[in-house]
Amino acid sequence: MNGLKNVYKLSLMTSFLLLVTFSLGLGRALADTGKVSFSEGFLYLHVVFALITGVLSLALFKLAYNTGLLFPRVLAGINLIFIAIASLSGLSVLLTSDDAFATIMLYSFEVSFGVSSVLIGYLYCFYHYLSGRC
Repeated sequence: MNGLKNVYKLSLMTSFLLLVTFSLGLGRALADTGKVSFSEGFLYLHVVFALITGVLSLALFKLAYNTGLLFPRVLAGINLIFIAIASLSGLSVLLTSDDAFATIMLYSFEVSFGVSSVLIGYLYCFYHYLSGRC
């Protein structure tokens, strides 16, 4: 039962951080287009939340790998790939200020958000079922 509580806490934390990271990125995109103005600290806050999201995606990958099933492993792999694409695109935006990288970052983050939501639901059901049998 302890594993189920950990999965539930991790899933809530990951969903919250994905939402905060997306919101900060959206705010930053609005700032870049001149619609609103933010300080550089806002950008650093976005980067910190993105790093935490990446670390929690690694934790989800470990949980998915421990199931021994192919489907959660594939979802976790897709999630990590798209988080990596989003992070590399984000760094490219900072270095080049090219809008194409911002678009790639946005779309890959949206894919990661959807895949991680499915993965969190799957892992929660898996560990809930497993805890009922133990």
